[in-house]
Amino acid sequence: MSNYQLHANETTISIPRIITVDSVNYYEILVKCGQVMWTINHRYRDFAELHDRLVSERGVSKDKLPPKKVLGNKSPTFLKKRQEALEQYLKEMLIFLKVTMPREFVEFLDFHRYDIIFLVQHLASSLFLRGDAFLAKSKKYGFSVLELHAISERMKIPCPPTEAACSNYNFSHILDFCAQLETIIVLPTKNSLPTIMYDDDTDKYIPHALHRPIGSSNLIPVQLRYELSVFKVLRNLIIYGVPTENIQNVGALRETLSRIEVYKSETKQICQIALCDNVHKDAAEDELDKSKQWKNLRHAVFKENQLTVIDRTIRLFPTVKDLVLDKNKLESIAHLSHLNNLQILSLRCNRIAQCTNWHVQLGNLVTLNLSQNRIRLLEGLGKLYSLVNLDLSCNLIDDINEIDYIGNLPLLENLRLMGNPVAGGVDYRARVLSRFGDRLQEIYLDNEKGNQTEYDMALVLSALRISAQKSHRKLHSLLEPSSATPAEGDEEEQNDDTERAGTSGAASR
Repeated sequence: MSNYQLHANETTISIPRIITVDSVNYYEILVKCGQVMWTINHRYRDFAELHDRLVSERGVSKDKLPPKKVLGNKSPTFLKKRQEALEQYLKEMLIFLKVTMPREFVEFLDFHRYDIIFLVQHLASSLFLRGDAFLAKSKKYGFSVLELHAISERMKIPCPPTEAACSNYNFSHILDFCAQLETIIVLPTKNSLPTIMYDDDTDKYIPHALHRPIGSSNLIPVQLRYELSVFKVLRNLIIYGVPTENIQNVGALRETLSRIEVYKSETKQICQIALCDNVHKDAAEDELDKSKQWKNLRHAVFKENQLTVIDRTIRLFPTVKDLVLDKNKLESIAHLSHLNNLQILSLRCNRIAQCTNWHVQLGNLVTLNLSQNRIRLLEGLGKLYSLVNLDLSCNLIDDINEIDYIGNLPLLENLRLMGNPVAGGVDYRARVLSRFGDRLQEIYLDNEKGNQTEYDMALVLSALRISAQKSHRKLHSLLEPSSATPAEGDEEEQNDDTERAGTSGAASR
């Protein structure tokens, strides 16, 4: 961002061209302050209004502005002369108003949009007038990275003369406001996301412009770093479309934060979030100490990012109860055994195909969402004895016998299987419910409990399957050791044939 206080002598103004829109001429003003530049378009009428205010309130000579011309004011020769005269006018005004920089001149040149000092003053004035009323309604506020960067940089410099001259611009208004906020949303630009819709799967978010210049400036959001130390009682931090590495200092957030959400960023590893303000994100084993732990964090949502692994820094969230990792690029889980309080895990829309021995890492899990992955086999979920809710919709499960692995889970109540090949079979619901034995009436399958017809058919299928298994075991025990034994796959096929025969019999009855 520009800093007029430091680069006043390096600030220049020019009018490089005239832009005509619908027969109306606009003078394009180019402002350069240090390494930062931006443009503003104004009509002659805007210059005249500015000049009238400067004359009446700032003692500017009335004849400084080139006069208005009624006839011939659209000829190329006249416009060129006016362009040069207006450029000279702005240069003289910048010299004359260099120290005081009145508000009308600042806003005319958009300093309040791109300069650290004037942006902070603009925000302070707004909060001075409306901050208390806003906090009375909500303690949630959205900041652009530009605003947070300006606030962070303003904390490093002394009070500007223009701020001391007017109490409305006092930086303390911002500090007081931030110290009372409980939730903040960090956005690439102020208008990049009017509302975050947490459950919207249609991807209707306004596209963020993380790598595009802000407004007409050469400022890029991804290059702006900021601190969060001004937020003293923050409970919820929502970062949308912005790299967490932009955070230079989290302040006391590791002690106070109870919820963190990171959406649509380029984050590839958990360490980029857990150690966001560390210079070296890949901390050594001995650096994963209590000073780096997010001690009160209960809810972590890292959705629609680029995560490929769950690295060991997940251990820095020891108190997390629910973890959402939807819409990433994960193929497996790791290090979750260190999260002793974890009860809810969502891995929707990833690339998971295997669930081998997940009970070792997820011993206390209550809710597991694995929808829209690549899962075919369920044996790895068969020992998640605390599981109550399981979403396996839209995977690749095509064998009804895989349900046996989860049919014995004692607390399972809600199961979703829609979108799998197995869900397209005849009497799919009855066949699935039959795998739960005496508990079939406790199960919500695809958000619905079974009806009496389904229960009756499920009981018949269950009885036929049990009978077939007993007969098979008895036959197997009578065979000599040298005799051929049926393969396991043949037994499963026999069970399926028995179910189909029972289904046909029930249907005929």
